[in-house]
Amino acid sequence: MSNNGLDDLFNMDKGSQRMNLLLNDPAVQDIRCNSHDRIYYTDSTGSKFIENMFPGPAQYEAYIDQLLLITDVGYTHLKEAKAAVIEGSFRQDRTAIKGSIFIATNEITRGAPVLVIRKQPTSAISLDQMLEQGMLSVPMRMFLEQAVRGRLNIMIAGGSGAGKTTMARALSAFVDPSCRIVTCEEIDELNLDSSLRLTNVVALTSYRELDERGALVREETLEDLVRHALRMRADRIWVGETRGREAYALVKACLSGHDGSITTLHANSASQAIKQLVSYVMESGMTEEVARDQVSQAFHLAIQIQQVKLGRRVVTEIVELESVREGGEQRRNDLWRYDFASDSYVQVGSPSPRLKAALERNNVNYMDPNHFMQQGAGGWAR
Repeated sequence: MSNNGLDDLFNMDKGSQRMNLLLNDPAVQDIRCNSHDRIYYTDSTGSKFIENMFPGPAQYEAYIDQLLLITDVGYTHLKEAKAAVIEGSFRQDRTAIKGSIFIATNEITRGAPVLVIRKQPTSAISLDQMLEQGMLSVPMRMFLEQAVRGRLNIMIAGGSGAGKTTMARALSAFVDPSCRIVTCEEIDELNLDSSLRLTNVVALTSYRELDERGALVREETLEDLVRHALRMRADRIWVGETRGREAYALVKACLSGHDGSITTLHANSASQAIKQLVSYVMESGMTEEVARDQVSQAFHLAIQIQQVKLGRRVVTEIVELESVREGGEQRRNDLWRYDFASDSYVQVGSPSPRLKAALERNNVNYMDPNHFMQQGAGGWAR
């Protein structure tokens, strides 16, 4: 197939041609279609509006039907889907485009279907590239490498589009290739199995089967996937995004020898991310006190990422979770914080003996990044 598999599938009207150009443009991060004549996209310079992309609603819906053919959503025709929402990932055996689609059908829009396409970079962004872009400081970058090599359990938090999944992929560069990683996602976004360096990766995605009336026939939820991963001899379990009952299964995994597990959460601060994870664990029936204790024992670090301005994302916090309780909440040890006024990164604390011991258990002796830099070392040992 030509043009990443798109041109041969679509009727090449002008609307389809223009949409394909957007899909293939590496600078385009997302495409949001509110209707056939209300289409927006985001690139490195901001949000753009395109009017009159398609001649009419019929051509727009026909394009969506053809788009479904190169995804794993399980539908081939929008009007036959019998679903309020449709979401899934692009199939790598049908297109080189990486990303996911979300469709709100007219069952809930009461008008034109709404299509949202989220694209992923064609190549993973490294932690060093993030450093070059000013997303974090040298000591933070060095510490995060130690954290992954030392198999700390990490939650990565931030708003939509902040770069949580990008950070998770960047951290995967420091995973021992001999490790077996099982990823659990509702939509395939991590794509760790596409790495030539990490070969022992199993990617699991949730599954729903509906009958012709739209009733649920069979389902494998994210919670189910994490439980399955526990039986698959995984060394590390990575959950693409935790937002429900799967949190309990993940916490159990972290407490049962699956060191080096990672997940992402939607949150506006590291503190909020920790509280949200506690609330998700409570959905399994745990009391708040027990849930807080379990989360603090299971996870070592919370990394907060924020988009501070167009095209600029920064790591605003790196926080260590401590098991000590203060005033009904688990105490946090703030390690690094981004100073908005000076646009700089400030180290506000040092890792606790508990965290250093966790690193040492996995053959990583903690080295203070600032001390290391003061010694005039020419590079970071790999």
